[in-house]
Amino acid sequence: MAKIKGTAEGISKEIQRRIRNSKELDGDCIGCRTALPRRTDPATNGGCNWTVDGFPDVIPGCLDFECVDFVNAITRMVMAVYELRE
Repeated sequence: MAKIKGTAEGISKEIQRRIRNSKELDGDCIGCRTALPRRTDPATNGGCNWTVDGFPDVIPGCLDFECVDFVNAITRMVMAVYELRE
């Protein structure tokens, strides 16, 4: 299946949209965001040509909860669908 091609900004917005619309964690960590996607080698990244580095603007206390795992899971779902455009 072909992936949707998107810009780093567009992919980031999709991750944020999925976090915002999720009912997981009762809305906690809705403000957690990932860094902008950057290009990487798909051969070493599960077939995806982009990754994100870290969580800027993490709400204080979120690292004590399941937010990081939650944001990582959302990011992996988006990685399965989107390809970073050239």
